Amino acid sequence: MSAMMQSRQAQAAQRFVEATRNVDLAFRAVRADPEDAASTAGHAAAVAQLDRALDELARAQELFDSVVRIDARRRN
Repeated sequence: MSAMMQSRQAQAAQRFVEATRNVDLAFRAVRADPEDAASTAGHAAAVAQLDRALDELARAQELFDSVVRIDARRRN
């Protein structure tokens, strides 16, 4: 496998790992208990962040799958 293929796969994998971490952090923020009305706004922001993090995770997974599939075709 060429260094370029490994690099693309490594970059795609790194993006997926970072997206997974961001989902974890955002999910933990959503699960935090809002104690008052001010926290409600924070909770809404946390939900919005989780939504964005999940979208990025889906994009990162699609990219990783695509890179692996393309690299596999090139090897065959």
